[in-house]
Amino acid sequence: MTMASTSTPPIPQPTPGNALLYRIPIAETKLGVSRSTIYRLVNEGELELVKISKRSSGITAASLHALIERNKATIS
Repeated sequence: MTMASTSTPPIPQPTPGNALLYRIPIAETKLGVSRSTIYRLVNEGELELVKISKRSSGITAASLHALIERNKATIS
């Protein structure tokens, strides 16, 4: 009698194109704004901040992309 394999499928590793979080300097660069603007957008609920540890945090990629989509200019 053989044992059934109980291994779980591998977890996909994030690549630069599908990161879950962006560190603050990367979010600044992607949006072309200052650090204070990033934190203002967090305080206004426009971006979602996740604490990684006591001294580090990141902006969720989903909230960054959603902000861009919400603020796309429409050409008439």
